[in-house]
Amino acid sequence: MSDTRPEEVLAGHVLSWHSEEGWGVLFSEALPDQAWAHFSAIQTEGFRELTAGQLVSFSAEEAEQDEYRWRAVRVWPEADVRHPANGNDGPGYSSELDISFDS
Repeated sequence: MSDTRPEEVLAGHVLSWHSEEGWGVLFSEALPDQAWAHFSAIQTEGFRELTAGQLVSFSAEEAEQDEYRWRAVRVWPEADVRHPANGNDGPGYSSELDISFDS
């Protein structure tokens, strides 16, 4: 059994997210295993969705959910920040937009 309490806030990132089903998997080095998360646990306004690689803070409880031993109780997404999938220190994605107008 872990010493992690549901009120403890952990730093982590989203391993995978299934938008069509409204759930995904979170990872934190503070937990011995991955945590299952439901969209209803996301603490944000509007449409609640996460993206694989996104940095999050979350609280979790030990509970059997599908094949996962941990369930996220509350999840706070860090806006527009992604965990690098390739292990580098750089951003996980980037984009650029150039607009020109003909006069």
